[in-house]
Amino acid sequence: MRELNGGPVLTALQVVVSLILLVVASDAFTNAVEWIGALYGLSRSAVGSVVAAVGSSLPETMIAAVALLVLRSPESQAVGIGAVIGAPLLLGTIAFSAIGILALLRRRPPNTAKLIVNEGVAIFGLTLFVLTFALVIGASFAPTMAVRASASALVIIAYVAYLVFHFRRDEPQSDETPPRLHFQPAAERPRHVAVFAQLAMALIVTVAASRWFIDSVIATSASLQLSPLVVSLFLSPVATELPELLNVSIWMRRGLDELAFGNVLGAMMFQTSIASAIAMLASPWRLEVQAYAACAAGLLGAALMLVSTALRRRVEPVALVACGGFYILYAVVVTFAR
Repeated sequence: MRELNGGPVLTALQVVVSLILLVVASDAFTNAVEWIGALYGLSRSAVGSVVAAVGSSLPETMIAAVALLVLRSPESQAVGIGAVIGAPLLLGTIAFSAIGILALLRRRPPNTAKLIVNEGVAIFGLTLFVLTFALVIGASFAPTMAVRASASALVIIAYVAYLVFHFRRDEPQSDETPPRLHFQPAAERPRHVAVFAQLAMALIVTVAASRWFIDSVIATSASLQLSPLVVSLFLSPVATELPELLNVSIWMRRGLDELAFGNVLGAMMFQTSIASAIAMLASPWRLEVQAYAACAAGLLGAALMLVSTALRRRVEPVALVACGGFYILYAVVVTFAR
């Protein structure tokens, strides 16, 4: 593992700069994949729950992939696991809470649902996530290679089922025009080659920034005398989920509730299937107490929304807001568990 030189101020600066690069690259990637959805006539469900969700999940997924598949040291593995678990934690608590708060603050006519989300789609996605995440957590209690390989195969199958469900929905194609392509800002409809060139460049920058971020987190954990897992659990998702929260804010302001909710739930599914499969296959998958606390908070947030939506037959803003309480509870538990 390459050592970072310099004092705490320089190390902190390196963390910040690497995170900025990750967010910028993620924005470029999301912009490109949104145009892929527009150019190929994908439905609104597919754009929000799959295309945009994968794009906004890119930073933390690449952090995990580089840490677990390329660097492979015990410290980098801890950072990678922190990124994998931290994403469902933040999405299932803070991101859900943000949707609920924005819905409650929005002015809508009386007797109108504050959130317009297809409850059947929400229940399907939440159920699949809860089952998938529970399987991922369960695999850590007997992490033999056979168990990890079987669990990885099952979570990938679950994500394929999620993709099939959204791509086969009988729904009109998205009428949302993405922001202009960064590589062709003057063109109302960019060329395919420019879209894929931007996609490739975003991936290259993300891989480089991920490597830098991992080294910076390890150096930070050493200087603070904390576990790299703990530092990664807080730093990785908070910064790398900024594109997700930005998408949510934009779509909620436009009244595109299903896109906002589907984007968050789609990112949760992607992280809990693809990223978790990488982590289970490329690491011993033995979790620390702080990791179990993060898993519990994210799982409880999703379970609360599943029960609320199933009983009320609609996605309730108040229930979404309540999910944020699980993140606060998690932060308290981790603080006093040190």
